[in-house]
Amino acid sequence: MVGHTVEFLSDEWVQTISITGIGMLFFLYIGSRLSMPNRLKLAKALAIFMIAITVFGHYFQAMNGNWLVTEELPLHLCGISNLICCVILFVPRKQLLFEFLFYCGIIGGLQALLTPLINNYNGESYVYFQFFFRHGAIIALPLYLRFLMGMRLQKFSWLRSFLILNVLLVIIMPLNFALGSNYMYLAQPPGVNHVLVMGEWPYYILYWEFFIAALFYGCYFVFKHRELTTHPHS
Repeated sequence: MVGHTVEFLSDEWVQTISITGIGMLFFLYIGSRLSMPNRLKLAKALAIFMIAITVFGHYFQAMNGNWLVTEELPLHLCGISNLICCVILFVPRKQLLFEFLFYCGIIGGLQALLTPLINNYNGESYVYFQFFFRHGAIIALPLYLRFLMGMRLQKFSWLRSFLILNVLLVIIMPLNFALGSNYMYLAQPPGVNHVLVMGEWPYYILYWEFFIAALFYGCYFVFKHRELTTHPHS
């Protein structure tokens, strides 16, 4: 597998993170200036675009001979969050999906942007764009839903999402051993220097349990009662 690591605080990192951040803020700003029906339309437009680039991304990797079952299934945390972004606005029951996306999308997306590792990258602009767009989107969309679409984080939502994540770990870990894959980095640590990776397998996974629980609760504490003072136009 060919991968590209963007070193933290390098010129490339500063440039790409700045562009990604500006794009996220622009999306939130535009949404804040719209009426509620148009906010929904904008969110659905983003979801449809994410569906399109996800489908095309699989096609692109397959045409280049890079699509592998050990790499391309949406079983990383950010891949699961991306799928939720694609469907959440088109299903009737959203609350559980929203809560999981809020914690996993924001925390997973931030971790990926802080230490970017682009798999199957040979210099193609599309692969580079897709990585940063998708990770920016899984942060921006749950914030959009929370602050601009009126969705709320229910009591103990952080704990429910943490338990759901652990159910996924129980399913994905044996699948990794069966496929020879490393989804959610449960078979071996990610190939980047990361502050949350401490020790060898399986000890770093045990550390992750404590860190992730703390991050989920911290995210709940920060965002539970915060409101944006926006005045949408009719």
